[in-house]
Amino acid sequence: MKWYKYICKFLGSIKPNILQSRRIQTEQEATQIALETFHPENYIICNGKEIPIDWDSVVTFNDAEGFTLPKNCYKKAKTERIPTMFVTHWDVCLSSKSCFNILKKRGISVHFCIDNDGAIYQLMDCNDIGFHAGNWKVNTKSVGVEISNAYYPHYQDIYRRKGFGPRPFWRDAEVHGKKLKPFLGFYPVQVEAFKALAKALHKVYNIPLVAPMDGENLSKGVEPEVEQGLFKGVINHYHVTTRKIDCAGFELDKVLKEIT
Repeated sequence: MKWYKYICKFLGSIKPNILQSRRIQTEQEATQIALETFHPENYIICNGKEIPIDWDSVVTFNDAEGFTLPKNCYKKAKTERIPTMFVTHWDVCLSSKSCFNILKKRGISVHFCIDNDGAIYQLMDCNDIGFHAGNWKVNTKSVGVEISNAYYPHYQDIYRRKGFGPRPFWRDAEVHGKKLKPFLGFYPVQVEAFKALAKALHKVYNIPLVAPMDGENLSKGVEPEVEQGLFKGVINHYHVTTRKIDCAGFELDKVLKEIT
């Protein structure tokens, strides 16, 4: 009986210590979680270097909450690459996360995604070659961006329910000699994010802030100079191939002139 009381007393004396140890461990974990709290970056990564960007919501592939593409989705460049084109796409997805999952599943890639709220996700180093343009000459000479947009009007209610608000409708867009039915366009914040990204790429690679033109108007079809990988500037995907219509209605010439 005495031994039982002694053991109980001993266990009672060490229980607070166990609880205290657990509290200490919990506090340590809480501190670690606090340290890992997501903070958007103000830079993009080009050939392993952090390049400043005038945008306060950038998530790189090195961040805990970033998206990292498997190595089979892109090609590592053997030397430092100097892209001469910046290619726009719309992803026909409801979010950049959905776009990332599809890219990964299909074994293709793009360097950046711009989400509905304007957050820029960098999926791979700009020095690596992305599989996004469907043209090897263009891929080797370019950086690509997917701007999140489900395109079809019946998705409008989902954007409202998710709290993003209604998307602009783009009407009277023409591409490859055809007029498109009205479709969902980009949120203004996405356009601003795109401008910040184009400006950063211009500074690091000297990619001209110009688009393919047909006289005084933005070209609305394939451009041979683009197709051959010789153009220097910012292009829509439809400038590469007749198989694509993105980003019809995105007035690159006007948007690029707004970059200061």
